[in-house]
Amino acid sequence: MREPARGETGLIILPPPEIRNETNMWRRVYQAYDSSVSPHITIIYPFIKPDLWDAERTAITYSLSDVPCFDVKLRELGTFVRDEIVLWLKPENGRNIMRIRRKMYGLFAQRMPYSALSYVPHLTLGFFETVEDMLRARGNVQKQMRPLQFTVDRIVFAVFEQGGWSIYDHIKLK
Repeated sequence: MREPARGETGLIILPPPEIRNETNMWRRVYQAYDSSVSPHITIIYPFIKPDLWDAERTAITYSLSDVPCFDVKLRELGTFVRDEIVLWLKPENGRNIMRIRRKMYGLFAQRMPYSALSYVPHLTLGFFETVEDMLRARGNVQKQMRPLQFTVDRIVFAVFEQGGWSIYDHIKLK
């Protein structure tokens, strides 16, 4: 996976510490990322430049004003087998995540990069060299993992800086 450039941004869902701790156990085993990337669900990456955030924050907040807090349950595993082989957790309530994503594309369609890949909400657990390695890991995780649930009450604007990702700001949901 390519390392983001300094100043790149993302709009993410950051699970609470107890969920991050539990998923980090798998992420360390399966080398999901270095420690500078906390477990998260990406809504949009890359997003608007950091110097535009303050000017656009009011419009973003207004656009999200009708999005209530919502629960996410993580218990189903998924995989990507394209350029990279990835094992991930699927949020059961992806409908609300997709709604937020559509709202942001509605606001920033002219400034958002086009991606040829379709968007799939997920929380990455690991990257693998071979499909066989990933399938073994999937079996291990399925045997040992319990369902995880949390409430999404904010959307986080994160910025990649020297040494990793930082939380720049967040917008609370109703």
